[in-house]
Amino acid sequence: MPINFTQAERNRLLQFLNFGINNAFNAPTIAAHMGYPTGGNQVKTRNLIRECIQHDHDLIASTLKKPRGFYKIHRNNIQELHDYLDSLENRAREINGRRTNLIYNWNVSVPANQTNRNILPY
Repeated sequence: MPINFTQAERNRLLQFLNFGINNAFNAPTIAAHMGYPTGGNQVKTRNLIRECIQHDHDLIASTLKKPRGFYKIHRNNIQELHDYLDSLENRAREINGRRTNLIYNWNVSVPANQTNRNILPY
């Protein structure tokens, strides 16, 4: 993954985020703090978070429970890590299920032009 943000931006994000799921900040709040656009789905903010995770190996998680948003996982809280990993796995399964359904629906409704995409195991 290319680096698109400065170390200062990544540090600023990490200093802003709180530890723990109950202290999450939503993407618009983070975007406003960072001086990024707050409309839409905050693509720049989400890309910054991804870069921090992938490049700096930061432990940033997200939650859809209230308060929705992003938070840091404390290095001594493996249960919070496990809960987030389980959440990601469930989301991956749901997305894969939608993908499988679309492949099936296409092949049934357009039999003369079948997709060659494979059903992924999961």
